[in-house]
Amino acid sequence: MEPIVKVISFFIALFVIANGVWVAFMPPFGDEPVGFAIIAIGIFIPIITLYVARLGESRYD
Repeated sequence: MEPIVKVISFFIALFVIANGVWVAFMPPFGDEPVGFAIIAIGIFIPIITLYVARLGESRYD
């Protein structure tokens, strides 16, 4: 997989995690579960990207 796609996915994940922190810890209160879910999605984005990249690279070996 192209390195630029990996870098872009990490930046997107960073912004998603920052958005989740904003939702979880800023008023109005009560949105904490949604914020934590957004943070979890932000953590899984680079993991999934690296997994797909590894699958794509192993196919060509």
